[in-house]
Amino acid sequence: MSYATKSVSSSEVSRRQLLMKTKNNADNMRSFCSGMYKCLDIKYEACTETDLKPWPKIEYDNEFCGPYKEIVKRGFSTDIKAPMMMDVFMRLGRQYRAIYESEGTLPLEVNEITFLFDNMPFTADLINAYLKSDYTLEYNSLNRRYFSGSNGHGLSGDFYWALQDSAGAKPMLRNMFFGFGYAQILKWSLKGTAIAYLDMDLVAPRKLKYKLTAVVFPSNSVLNSIMQLRVFKSVVNSKIDDVVNDIKKAASMYYGGNRKPLKENAKLQTPENKRHIAEFDKVVAGGSWKLGDAERIDRSKIELSQPKPVVRPAEPREKTTEPAEFKANTFIKKDLENE
Repeated sequence: MSYATKSVSSSEVSRRQLLMKTKNNADNMRSFCSGMYKCLDIKYEACTETDLKPWPKIEYDNEFCGPYKEIVKRGFSTDIKAPMMMDVFMRLGRQYRAIYESEGTLPLEVNEITFLFDNMPFTADLINAYLKSDYTLEYNSLNRRYFSGSNGHGLSGDFYWALQDSAGAKPMLRNMFFGFGYAQILKWSLKGTAIAYLDMDLVAPRKLKYKLTAVVFPSNSVLNSIMQLRVFKSVVNSKIDDVVNDIKKAASMYYGGNRKPLKENAKLQTPENKRHIAEFDKVVAGGSWKLGDAERIDRSKIELSQPKPVVRPAEPREKTTEPAEFKANTFIKKDLENE
């Protein structure tokens, strides 16, 4: 992709706005301003010459600028008012980053994976019921774009579901997440931020091929060195594989006809989860499910549960004698129509 230089005036984005969003941190400001200018040719007039000065140890080549161009190509907004926009680009402009990739397959159809993503708390309860595990997934916003999750033993985080397709194409199969994560890996307790792409394609009946790419941003050179180690990346990938394997195991038991956990697990006995089981059964049987259906269903249930406004009957009004002028005009109109 090629970009023409775009100058963003101070009246459009003030320095005060930039300082607030970068938490008044000079390094954050420089990472944002210099990265946007060098990689996307977007220059903010509110950025000072110091803010626009490139970091000396960064070579702003195709490799470094690749993630910038990739997320824009996918449809992530460069509008500073867009959710998490500055958080994402501010971190992309930092010196240190580590990239992890994981590929494989999942035994799911597109409608099935869409349902499970659209009902994340139920998905965690379903896996826990079959495997006696401790996964948690909870939405933190009504639109289900912000959520928190944990595998129950060493991995957790808070995330924003930034993109649910790729520039309007392939809903649910082209995803981008941004989040703050926590991980216990070997002897290290780590926390930090990351951007992740999850790309999926149906390659055979009930066989989704996936590729997960995570761009992680270490906070310093020491942590960066650790996260670049082959053994470290191997352990990270193994933890990702563990989650995928748990999904595969639970799916295999479900599709194999084992309904016992669905009837015995306490969390699956709530009215809401019983409804989700019935919905998922229909999807597995070939029914359709689109991303956002869960939110629409919840909103309609809320509307139905709200008391309807009481409509009072109109009060009777006294009859008034029409003015002579009105009657005369009426007769004139009728007379004209009869001519």
